[in-house]
Amino acid sequence: MYTKKDLEKYDYFKNVNIDYANDSLTGVLSRTYILGFARHLVEKNQEFMMGILDIDNFKLVNDNYGHKVGDGCLQLLATNLANFVGEDGLVGRFGGDEFIVICFNGTTYDEVRSYVDRMFNIGGIVRKKYNVENISFYVTATIGCASFPKDASNYDDLFLTVDKALYRGKTKGRNCFIVYVDAKHKNIMVNRREQSTLTNMFNRISELQNDNKYTVEERIKNILNYITMALQISESSILFADKSTISGGDGYDCKIDDKCLKIFEQLTINDNLFIPSGLYNHLSNEKVAKFVKEKNIITFMVSRIVISKKIFGYIILFENKISRIWQEKEALLLLYLNKIIELLYQEK
Repeated sequence: MYTKKDLEKYDYFKNVNIDYANDSLTGVLSRTYILGFARHLVEKNQEFMMGILDIDNFKLVNDNYGHKVGDGCLQLLATNLANFVGEDGLVGRFGGDEFIVICFNGTTYDEVRSYVDRMFNIGGIVRKKYNVENISFYVTATIGCASFPKDASNYDDLFLTVDKALYRGKTKGRNCFIVYVDAKHKNIMVNRREQSTLTNMFNRISELQNDNKYTVEERIKNILNYITMALQISESSILFADKSTISGGDGYDCKIDDKCLKIFEQLTINDNLFIPSGLYNHLSNEKVAKFVKEKNIITFMVSRIVISKKIFGYIILFENKISRIWQEKEALLLLYLNKIIELLYQEK
């Protein structure tokens, strides 16, 4: 994709063999050369923005459609990304489903945010359907950004700030961009996952389940409060068949009615669980699209509670702030929570 003419305007590439500089699959710069270029810019004390873009749930593309389709997706996204960046900078493949963007279009917070917002929302790169080998699937991504020298004084610190911003985007549910802000993000420990591992979350839920100082309803509320905080979502609630509710978080009012319960019943009819797939735009499901619009929700997943072979209610995790991409561990957590609720009410 990148030609010698495209690259030779930058000092770093004047004596580089173009055949080795480009990634063989996507045509953008290879990992070695995009990172080398970033180091070169730091050494020259040149201002620039650096971002890492990670395709959300890309493994599902390969698992469901094969690596040929996956490779085609990477090629299309790389081309779209490079075309968007154009003369403003360069794009490289960091590895797998991750790309690095280096841009000279501005380094202030507002400039970077405006640039990446255009990339996400009008740039035609992500949050859209891709068609590869006559197979259509929805592609979203998460990107973390930081600037030199505003956010870091050397290459290693710059890369760390970008990584922290990307990590924050993933913990927020993906399908978003994060521009590094020192006051917000400096204490993020990218490799620290104690609070988010399933084992630790299961253990904490079990502790709350067995805390006999509280009534069953109080224990459930404590569990829901914990889930809302741990997943950093808008709300988690139990919606009972009699239309009563128990909520964690701020107490989002879903205004349960017969129509609402009917939608949950239809969505969970096959395996007691509805989770929008990261491969598709879940709003293409007309029933779901209508529901989220009526209830002022962006996305949700729901699990049916069955006790004594009767529908007892539903556990629903809401997001009404960002277009969260639900992860496999969150689905497992919801199923585990379902079993805990069933046990608590059977004991009651």
